Amino acid sequence: MPLSALFFTRTTPGFRMHHLTAIVCCLMCLSSAAHARVELDPVDGPHVDLKLSLDPDALRMQVTMNIVFLDDALDFERELPDRIDPAEGPALLDALQRWADVDLVAEIDGVPVNPIVDGLLINDPDTTFLALMVRTGMRGLRKVRFDVEWPLKSEPSDISLQWYVYPEDPFSSLDPPESITIAAEAQVEGIREAVFFSMEAPVWSWRSGSTAISERLEAIAPPEARKPWSVPMLSVVTGVIGLVSSILLLASRRSGTSLVAFIILPCAGLVAYFGSGVAVAQIQPPGNERLRLPTPSEAEAILVPLHGNIYRAFDYVAETDIYDALDRSVSGDLLDELYRTIYASLVMEEAQGAVSRVTAVRPVELQIDSIAPDPIQPEILMDVTYRWQVDGNVTHWGHVHERTNEYLAELGVRGTEDGWRIETVRILEQERIDEPEEELAPDGLPEFGNDDEDVIL
Repeated sequence: MPLSALFFTRTTPGFRMHHLTAIVCCLMCLSSAAHARVELDPVDGPHVDLKLSLDPDALRMQVTMNIVFLDDALDFERELPDRIDPAEGPALLDALQRWADVDLVAEIDGVPVNPIVDGLLINDPDTTFLALMVRTGMRGLRKVRFDVEWPLKSEPSDISLQWYVYPEDPFSSLDPPESITIAAEAQVEGIREAVFFSMEAPVWSWRSGSTAISERLEAIAPPEARKPWSVPMLSVVTGVIGLVSSILLLASRRSGTSLVAFIILPCAGLVAYFGSGVAVAQIQPPGNERLRLPTPSEAEAILVPLHGNIYRAFDYVAETDIYDALDRSVSGDLLDELYRTIYASLVMEEAQGAVSRVTAVRPVELQIDSIAPDPIQPEILMDVTYRWQVDGNVTHWGHVHERTNEYLAELGVRGTEDGWRIETVRILEQERIDEPEEELAPDGLPEFGNDDEDVIL
Protein backbone atom coordinates (compact mmCIF):
# COMPACT_ATOMS: atom_id res chain seq x y z
CA MET A 1 0.00 0.00 0.00
CA PRO A 2 1.51 3.24 -0.95
CA LEU A 3 1.40 5.66 1.94
CA SER A 4 2.28 9.23 2.68
CA ALA A 5 3.40 9.77 6.22
CA LEU A 6 5.98 8.27 8.56
CA PHE A 7 5.28 6.11 11.57
CA PHE A 8 5.78 8.44 14.48
CA THR A 9 8.31 7.53 17.17
CA ARG A 10 6.98 9.22 20.29
CA THR A 11 3.80 9.16 22.34
CA THR A 12 1.75 12.36 22.30
CA PRO A 13 -1.24 12.16 24.68
CA GLY A 14 -4.08 14.51 23.91
CA PHE A 15 -2.60 15.46 20.56
CA ARG A 16 -5.31 17.13 18.46
CA MET A 17 -5.34 17.58 14.73
CA HIS A 18 -7.65 18.14 11.79
CA HIS A 19 -9.41 14.92 10.90
CA LEU A 20 -7.57 14.65 7.55
CA THR A 21 -4.18 14.95 9.17
CA ALA A 22 -5.20 12.44 11.77
CA ILE A 23 -6.31 9.77 9.39
CA VAL A 24 -3.30 10.30 7.16
CA CYS A 25 -1.05 9.82 10.16
CA CYS A 26 -2.91 6.64 11.05
CA LEU A 27 -3.06 5.15 7.58
CA MET A 28 0.01 6.28 5.73
CA CYS A 29 3.04 4.77 7.26
CA LEU A 30 6.65 5.22 6.25
CA SER A 31 6.86 6.72 2.84
CA SER A 32 7.46 10.38 3.60
CA ALA A 33 10.62 9.42 5.36
CA ALA A 34 11.44 6.93 2.66
CA HIS A 35 11.19 9.60 -0.02
CA ALA A 36 12.80 12.40 1.93
CA ARG A 37 15.50 10.36 3.66
CA VAL A 38 16.98 7.78 1.34
CA GLU A 39 19.65 7.10 3.96
CA LEU A 40 17.39 4.39 5.33
CA ASP A 41 18.57 2.12 2.51
CA PRO A 42 21.65 -0.07 2.82
CA VAL A 43 24.55 1.08 0.67
CA ASP A 44 27.91 -0.13 -0.46
CA GLY A 45 26.60 -3.46 -1.67
CA PRO A 46 24.50 -5.16 -4.35
CA HIS A 47 21.21 -3.45 -5.17
CA VAL A 48 18.39 -4.45 -7.51
CA ASP A 49 14.88 -3.09 -8.03
CA LEU A 50 12.25 -5.26 -9.77
CA LYS A 51 8.83 -4.01 -10.91
CA LEU A 52 6.50 -6.54 -12.50
CA SER A 53 3.35 -5.68 -14.44
CA LEU A 54 0.88 -7.77 -16.37
CA ASP A 55 -0.51 -6.09 -19.48
CA PRO A 56 -2.88 -7.51 -22.12
CA ASP A 57 -0.04 -8.17 -24.57
CA ALA A 58 2.85 -9.11 -22.27
CA LEU A 59 4.21 -9.74 -18.81
CA ARG A 60 6.79 -7.03 -18.18
CA MET A 61 9.51 -6.44 -15.61
CA GLN A 62 11.60 -3.31 -15.20
CA VAL A 63 14.98 -4.21 -13.73
CA THR A 64 17.33 -1.65 -12.21
CA MET A 65 20.60 -2.87 -10.69
CA ASN A 66 23.94 -1.37 -9.72
CA ILE A 67 27.14 -2.69 -11.26
CA VAL A 68 27.89 -4.72 -8.13
CA PHE A 69 24.71 -6.73 -8.65
CA LEU A 70 25.26 -6.86 -12.41
CA ASP A 71 28.68 -8.47 -11.94
CA ASP A 72 27.12 -11.10 -9.67
CA ALA A 73 24.44 -11.85 -12.24
CA LEU A 74 26.54 -12.26 -15.38
CA ASP A 75 30.00 -11.94 -16.93
CA PHE A 76 30.44 -8.75 -18.90
CA GLU A 77 33.88 -7.67 -20.02
CA ARG A 78 34.43 -3.94 -20.22
CA GLU A 79 37.28 -1.48 -20.32
CA LEU A 80 36.81 -0.11 -16.78
CA PRO A 81 35.51 -2.24 -13.88
CA ASP A 82 33.60 0.63 -12.25
CA ARG A 83 32.08 2.17 -15.36
CA ILE A 84 30.13 1.08 -18.43
CA ASP A 85 30.90 3.35 -21.36
CA PRO A 86 27.98 4.31 -23.62
CA ALA A 87 29.81 2.62 -26.47
CA GLU A 88 29.61 -0.64 -24.52
CA GLY A 89 25.83 -0.42 -24.31
CA PRO A 90 25.05 -2.68 -27.30
CA ALA A 91 27.39 -5.38 -26.01
CA LEU A 92 25.79 -5.16 -22.55
CA LEU A 93 22.31 -5.48 -24.06
CA ASP A 94 23.41 -8.64 -25.89
CA ALA A 95 24.91 -10.03 -22.66
CA LEU A 96 21.70 -9.29 -20.76
CA GLN A 97 19.65 -11.05 -23.45
CA ARG A 98 21.85 -14.17 -23.22
CA TRP A 99 21.56 -14.11 -19.43
CA ALA A 100 17.77 -13.69 -19.57
CA ASP A 101 17.43 -16.53 -22.10
CA VAL A 102 18.82 -18.86 -19.43
CA ASP A 103 17.78 -17.37 -16.08
CA LEU A 104 14.55 -15.49 -16.81
CA VAL A 105 12.37 -17.97 -18.68
CA ALA A 106 8.81 -17.57 -17.43
CA GLU A 107 6.24 -20.34 -17.40
CA ILE A 108 2.87 -19.04 -18.60
CA ASP A 109 -0.06 -21.45 -18.52
CA GLY A 110 2.44 -24.31 -18.32
CA VAL A 111 4.40 -23.19 -21.41
CA PRO A 112 8.00 -21.83 -21.14
CA VAL A 113 8.22 -18.33 -22.65
CA ASN A 114 11.57 -16.73 -23.47
CA PRO A 115 12.02 -13.05 -22.58
CA ILE A 116 12.93 -10.08 -24.74
CA VAL A 117 15.36 -7.57 -23.20
CA ASP A 118 15.19 -3.96 -24.40
CA GLY A 119 15.22 -0.31 -23.31
CA LEU A 120 18.68 -0.25 -21.72
CA LEU A 121 19.70 2.83 -19.73
CA ILE A 122 23.15 3.34 -18.23
CA ASN A 123 23.56 6.15 -15.73
CA ASP A 124 26.57 8.20 -14.70
CA PRO A 125 25.65 9.41 -11.21
CA ASP A 126 26.80 12.24 -9.03
CA THR A 127 29.97 11.33 -7.08
CA THR A 128 28.90 13.24 -3.96
CA PHE A 129 28.40 10.02 -2.03
CA LEU A 130 31.43 8.17 -3.35
CA ALA A 131 33.24 8.51 -0.02
CA LEU A 132 30.50 6.44 1.58
CA MET A 133 31.06 3.51 -0.78
CA VAL A 134 34.00 1.98 1.08
CA ARG A 135 33.57 -1.56 -0.30
CA THR A 136 32.28 -1.02 -3.82
CA GLY A 137 33.19 2.54 -4.89
CA MET A 138 31.55 3.70 -8.11
CA ARG A 139 30.37 0.15 -8.83
CA GLY A 140 27.89 0.64 -6.02
CA LEU A 141 26.69 4.00 -7.35
CA ARG A 142 26.44 3.29 -11.05
CA LYS A 143 23.29 1.55 -12.22
CA VAL A 144 21.76 0.06 -15.33
CA ARG A 145 18.08 -0.20 -16.10
CA PHE A 146 16.43 -2.42 -18.70
CA ASP A 147 13.04 -3.88 -19.56
CA VAL A 148 12.23 -7.58 -19.80
CA GLU A 149 9.13 -8.66 -21.69
CA TRP A 150 7.39 -12.01 -22.05
CA PRO A 151 4.88 -11.81 -24.96
CA LEU A 152 1.36 -13.17 -24.43
CA LYS A 153 -0.82 -14.79 -27.07
CA SER A 154 -3.93 -14.73 -24.90
CA GLU A 155 -5.04 -13.72 -21.44
CA PRO A 156 -3.07 -15.93 -19.01
CA SER A 157 -4.49 -17.77 -16.03
CA ASP A 158 -1.24 -18.98 -14.46
CA ILE A 159 2.28 -17.46 -14.37
CA SER A 160 5.46 -18.67 -12.69
CA LEU A 161 8.75 -16.76 -12.70
CA GLN A 162 11.98 -17.71 -10.93
CA TRP A 163 14.81 -15.35 -9.95
CA TYR A 164 18.24 -16.95 -9.56
CA VAL A 165 20.69 -14.24 -8.49
CA TYR A 166 21.19 -13.73 -4.72
CA PRO A 167 24.50 -12.07 -3.80
CA GLU A 168 25.78 -12.21 -0.23
CA ASP A 169 24.35 -9.62 2.11
CA PRO A 170 27.28 -7.34 3.04
CA PHE A 171 25.49 -6.38 6.26
CA SER A 172 24.84 -9.92 7.44
CA SER A 173 26.24 -10.70 10.89
CA LEU A 174 26.45 -14.43 10.14
CA ASP A 175 29.47 -16.41 9.04
CA PRO A 176 29.19 -17.28 6.21
CA PRO A 177 26.96 -14.30 5.29
CA GLU A 178 23.35 -14.84 4.28
CA SER A 179 22.25 -14.17 0.73
CA ILE A 180 20.04 -11.13 0.22
CA THR A 181 16.25 -11.27 -0.05
CA ILE A 182 14.96 -9.18 -2.93
CA ALA A 183 11.81 -7.14 -2.34
CA ALA A 184 9.89 -6.39 -5.53
CA GLU A 185 6.44 -5.22 -6.55
CA ALA A 186 3.87 -6.60 -8.96
CA GLN A 187 0.92 -4.78 -10.51
CA VAL A 188 -1.52 -7.38 -11.78
CA GLU A 189 -5.23 -7.06 -12.56
CA GLY A 190 -5.29 -3.55 -11.14
CA ILE A 191 -3.80 -4.61 -7.79
CA ARG A 192 -0.42 -3.85 -6.24
CA GLU A 193 1.23 -6.61 -4.28
CA ALA A 194 4.59 -7.07 -2.61
CA VAL A 195 6.79 -9.83 -4.01
CA PHE A 196 9.82 -11.32 -2.28
CA PHE A 197 12.49 -13.46 -3.95
CA SER A 198 14.97 -15.39 -1.85
CA MET A 199 17.26 -18.40 -2.11
CA GLU A 200 14.67 -20.37 -0.12
CA ALA A 201 11.65 -19.08 -2.09
CA PRO A 202 12.87 -18.00 -5.53
CA VAL A 203 9.58 -18.32 -7.46
CA TRP A 204 6.80 -15.79 -7.95
CA SER A 205 3.53 -17.53 -8.82
CA TRP A 206 0.31 -15.87 -9.89
CA ARG A 207 -3.12 -17.19 -10.75
CA SER A 208 -5.96 -15.24 -12.22
CA GLY A 209 -8.63 -14.27 -9.74
CA SER A 210 -11.25 -11.69 -9.03
CA THR A 211 -10.15 -8.18 -8.15
CA ALA A 212 -13.64 -6.73 -7.80
CA ILE A 213 -13.70 -4.24 -4.95
CA SER A 214 -16.74 -5.89 -3.41
CA GLU A 215 -14.88 -9.20 -3.22
CA ARG A 216 -11.55 -7.88 -1.89
CA LEU A 217 -12.99 -5.74 0.90
CA GLU A 218 -14.53 -7.31 3.97
CA ALA A 219 -18.28 -7.31 3.70
CA ILE A 220 -20.06 -5.24 6.36
CA ALA A 221 -23.83 -5.39 6.51
CA PRO A 222 -25.61 -2.00 6.64
CA PRO A 223 -27.72 -1.11 9.66
CA GLU A 224 -30.80 -3.25 9.95
CA ALA A 225 -34.13 -1.57 9.40
CA ARG A 226 -36.52 -1.95 12.29
CA LYS A 227 -39.39 -4.23 11.51
CA PRO A 228 -42.51 -2.25 10.56
CA TRP A 229 -45.37 -2.10 12.96
CA SER A 230 -48.19 -4.46 11.97
CA VAL A 231 -51.53 -2.74 12.59
CA PRO A 232 -54.74 -4.85 12.12
CA MET A 233 -56.88 -2.11 10.69
CA LEU A 234 -60.17 -4.09 10.82
CA SER A 235 -59.65 -4.86 14.50
CA VAL A 236 -58.71 -1.28 15.33
CA VAL A 237 -61.62 0.26 13.44
CA THR A 238 -64.13 -2.27 14.84
CA GLY A 239 -62.87 -1.83 18.38
CA VAL A 240 -62.94 1.97 18.17
CA ILE A 241 -66.46 2.01 16.69
CA GLY A 242 -67.72 -0.46 19.27
CA LEU A 243 -66.16 1.43 22.18
CA VAL A 244 -67.33 4.87 21.05
CA SER A 245 -70.83 3.60 20.28
CA SER A 246 -71.11 1.94 23.68
CA ILE A 247 -69.96 5.09 25.47
CA LEU A 248 -72.44 7.26 23.57
CA LEU A 249 -75.31 4.88 24.27
CA LEU A 250 -74.51 4.69 27.96
CA ALA A 251 -74.23 8.46 28.13
CA SER A 252 -77.65 9.01 26.53
CA ARG A 253 -79.42 7.46 29.56
CA ARG A 254 -82.36 6.41 27.37
CA SER A 255 -84.37 3.32 28.12
CA GLY A 256 -82.78 0.17 26.73
CA THR A 257 -79.60 1.84 25.50
CA SER A 258 -77.55 0.29 28.28
CA LEU A 259 -78.50 -3.18 27.14
CA VAL A 260 -77.64 -2.32 23.52
CA ALA A 261 -74.28 -0.90 24.63
CA PHE A 262 -73.41 -4.06 26.55
CA ILE A 263 -74.32 -6.12 23.47
CA ILE A 264 -72.31 -3.96 21.01
CA LEU A 265 -69.13 -3.88 23.09
CA PRO A 266 -68.49 -7.66 23.34
CA CYS A 267 -69.57 -8.13 19.74
CA ALA A 268 -67.06 -5.53 18.61
CA GLY A 269 -64.44 -7.24 20.76
CA LEU A 270 -65.13 -10.61 19.12
CA VAL A 271 -64.95 -9.09 15.62
CA ALA A 272 -61.71 -7.34 16.49
CA TYR A 273 -60.20 -10.54 17.86
CA PHE A 274 -61.12 -12.82 15.00
CA GLY A 275 -60.40 -10.15 12.39
CA SER A 276 -56.90 -9.38 13.61
CA GLY A 277 -55.37 -11.01 10.55
CA VAL A 278 -57.54 -9.10 8.10
CA ALA A 279 -56.54 -5.77 6.53
CA VAL A 280 -53.19 -5.58 8.37
CA ALA A 281 -51.24 -2.40 7.59
CA GLN A 282 -47.42 -2.27 7.79
CA ILE A 283 -46.39 1.10 9.25
CA GLN A 284 -42.75 2.20 9.34
CA PRO A 285 -41.44 3.55 12.66
CA PRO A 286 -41.20 7.33 12.57
CA GLY A 287 -38.03 9.33 11.87
CA ASN A 288 -34.82 8.22 13.56
CA GLU A 289 -36.33 4.98 14.85
CA ARG A 290 -36.24 3.30 11.44
CA LEU A 291 -32.81 1.65 11.97
CA ARG A 292 -32.06 -0.82 14.73
CA LEU A 293 -29.20 0.22 17.01
CA PRO A 294 -26.41 -2.37 17.12
CA THR A 295 -25.34 -3.93 20.40
CA PRO A 296 -21.78 -3.16 21.65
CA SER A 297 -20.52 -6.52 20.36
CA GLU A 298 -22.15 -5.89 16.98
CA ALA A 299 -20.62 -2.40 16.89
CA GLU A 300 -17.16 -3.87 17.45
CA ALA A 301 -17.70 -6.36 14.62
CA ILE A 302 -18.59 -3.41 12.38
CA LEU A 303 -15.75 -1.07 13.30
CA VAL A 304 -12.75 -3.39 13.02
CA PRO A 305 -13.28 -4.50 9.38
CA LEU A 306 -14.54 -1.03 8.40
CA HIS A 307 -11.29 0.50 9.64
CA GLY A 308 -9.22 -2.29 8.07
CA ASN A 309 -10.84 -1.81 4.67
CA ILE A 310 -9.34 1.67 4.44
CA TYR A 311 -5.89 0.13 4.24
CA ARG A 312 -6.97 -2.26 1.51
CA ALA A 313 -7.83 0.69 -0.72
CA PHE A 314 -4.10 1.26 -1.14
CA ASP A 315 -3.73 -2.06 -2.98
CA TYR A 316 -5.40 -0.68 -6.09
CA VAL A 317 -3.62 0.96 -9.03
CA ALA A 318 -6.36 2.86 -10.89
CA GLU A 319 -7.49 6.16 -9.40
CA THR A 320 -11.16 5.27 -9.76
CA ASP A 321 -10.64 1.96 -7.93
CA ILE A 322 -8.83 3.69 -5.05
CA TYR A 323 -11.64 6.22 -4.72
CA ASP A 324 -14.38 3.57 -4.93
CA ALA A 325 -12.66 1.43 -2.29
CA LEU A 326 -12.28 4.39 0.08
CA ASP A 327 -15.91 5.37 -0.54
CA ARG A 328 -16.95 2.13 1.15
CA SER A 329 -15.25 3.09 4.43
CA VAL A 330 -15.14 6.89 4.77
CA SER A 331 -17.50 9.69 3.81
CA GLY A 332 -17.90 13.43 3.36
CA ASP A 333 -14.93 15.76 3.14
CA LEU A 334 -12.75 13.06 4.66
CA LEU A 335 -13.22 10.90 1.55
CA ASP A 336 -12.12 13.56 -0.96
CA GLU A 337 -9.23 14.84 1.13
CA LEU A 338 -7.91 11.38 1.94
CA TYR A 339 -8.10 10.39 -1.72
CA ARG A 340 -6.13 13.47 -2.77
CA THR A 341 -3.49 12.69 -0.17
CA ILE A 342 -3.19 9.09 -1.35
CA TYR A 343 -2.90 10.20 -4.96
CA ALA A 344 -0.12 12.62 -4.05
CA SER A 345 1.74 9.79 -2.31
CA LEU A 346 1.48 7.66 -5.46
CA VAL A 347 2.95 10.45 -7.56
CA MET A 348 5.79 10.80 -5.04
CA GLU A 349 6.38 7.07 -5.11
CA GLU A 350 6.67 7.00 -8.88
CA ALA A 351 9.05 9.97 -8.88
CA GLN A 352 11.37 8.86 -6.09
CA GLY A 353 11.27 5.09 -6.20
CA ALA A 354 10.65 4.12 -2.57
CA VAL A 355 7.63 1.83 -2.19
CA SER A 356 5.83 1.68 1.13
CA ARG A 357 3.23 -0.84 2.18
CA VAL A 358 1.08 -1.70 5.16
CA THR A 359 1.46 -5.41 5.83
CA ALA A 360 -0.83 -5.94 8.83
CA VAL A 361 -3.40 -4.10 10.96
CA ARG A 362 -4.17 -5.50 14.41
CA PRO A 363 -6.90 -4.32 16.82
CA VAL A 364 -5.60 -3.98 20.39
CA GLU A 365 -8.44 -2.42 22.36
CA LEU A 366 -11.84 -1.09 21.41
CA GLN A 367 -14.36 0.77 23.54
CA ILE A 368 -17.82 1.74 22.32
CA ASP A 369 -18.48 5.12 23.91
CA SER A 370 -21.97 5.71 22.55
CA ILE A 371 -24.52 4.37 20.09
CA ALA A 372 -27.49 6.60 19.38
CA PRO A 373 -29.92 7.51 16.61
CA ASP A 374 -29.33 10.72 14.74
CA PRO A 375 -31.84 13.23 16.17
CA ILE A 376 -32.65 14.64 12.74
CA GLN A 377 -32.57 11.80 10.20
CA PRO A 378 -32.94 8.01 10.22
CA GLU A 379 -29.24 7.25 10.78
CA ILE A 380 -27.06 5.88 13.58
CA LEU A 381 -24.13 7.65 15.23
CA MET A 382 -21.36 5.77 17.02
CA ASP A 383 -18.43 7.18 18.99
CA VAL A 384 -15.57 4.73 19.44
CA THR A 385 -12.21 4.82 21.20
CA TYR A 386 -9.91 2.46 19.32
CA ARG A 387 -6.32 1.32 19.84
CA TRP A 388 -4.62 -0.59 17.03
CA GLN A 389 -1.21 -1.51 15.65
CA VAL A 390 0.06 -1.18 12.09
CA ASP A 391 2.95 -3.12 10.56
CA GLY A 392 4.47 -1.59 7.45
CA ASN A 393 7.62 -1.50 5.39
CA VAL A 394 9.53 0.65 2.95
CA THR A 395 11.09 -1.10 -0.03
CA HIS A 396 13.88 0.63 -1.95
CA TRP A 397 16.47 -1.03 -4.15
CA GLY A 398 15.27 -4.46 -3.12
CA HIS A 399 15.78 -3.82 0.61
CA VAL A 400 12.99 -3.74 3.19
CA HIS A 401 12.79 -1.61 6.35
CA GLU A 402 10.03 -2.62 8.73
CA ARG A 403 8.07 -0.47 11.19
CA THR A 404 5.35 -1.15 13.75
CA ASN A 405 3.32 1.66 15.24
CA GLU A 406 0.49 1.77 17.75
CA TYR A 407 -2.30 4.34 17.68
CA LEU A 408 -5.10 5.41 19.99
CA ALA A 409 -7.88 7.47 18.44
CA GLU A 410 -11.48 8.55 18.79
CA LEU A 411 -13.52 7.65 15.73
CA GLY A 412 -16.88 9.03 14.66
CA VAL A 413 -18.90 6.50 12.66
CA ARG A 414 -22.22 6.99 10.88
CA GLY A 415 -24.58 4.24 9.77
CA THR A 416 -27.15 4.77 7.04
CA GLU A 417 -29.25 2.53 4.86
CA ASP A 418 -26.28 2.53 2.43
CA GLY A 419 -23.83 1.22 5.02
CA TRP A 420 -21.32 2.33 7.67
CA ARG A 421 -18.72 5.08 7.16
CA ILE A 422 -16.01 6.65 9.32
CA GLU A 423 -16.54 10.42 9.38
CA THR A 424 -13.97 11.77 11.84
CA VAL A 425 -10.74 10.71 13.50
CA ARG A 426 -9.03 12.35 16.48
CA ILE A 427 -5.62 10.97 17.43
CA LEU A 428 -4.96 10.67 21.17
CA GLU A 429 -1.68 8.75 21.16
CA GLN A 430 0.81 7.45 18.60
CA GLU A 431 3.92 5.46 19.33
CA ARG A 432 6.48 3.42 17.47
CA ILE A 433 6.83 0.10 19.27
CA ASP A 434 9.43 -1.81 17.23
CA GLU A 435 13.18 -1.46 17.57
CA PRO A 436 14.43 1.27 15.19
CA GLU A 437 16.84 0.14 12.52
CA GLU A 438 20.28 1.64 12.32
CA GLU A 439 20.16 4.45 9.79
CA LEU A 440 22.80 4.16 7.14
CA ALA A 441 24.09 6.58 4.56
CA PRO A 442 22.49 7.51 1.21
CA ASP A 443 22.97 5.32 -1.83
CA GLY A 444 23.65 8.01 -4.38
CA LEU A 445 20.25 9.01 -5.76
CA PRO A 446 19.23 10.44 -8.17
CA GLU A 447 19.36 7.28 -10.26
CA PHE A 448 18.20 8.18 -13.76
CA GLY A 449 17.54 11.87 -14.31
CA ASN A 450 18.24 14.84 -16.52
CA ASP A 451 21.85 15.00 -15.35
CA ASP A 452 22.63 11.35 -16.11
CA GLU A 453 24.61 10.17 -19.06
CA ASP A 454 21.97 7.81 -20.40
CA VAL A 455 22.28 5.22 -23.15
CA ILE A 456 18.91 4.29 -24.62
CA LEU A 457 18.87 1.11 -26.70
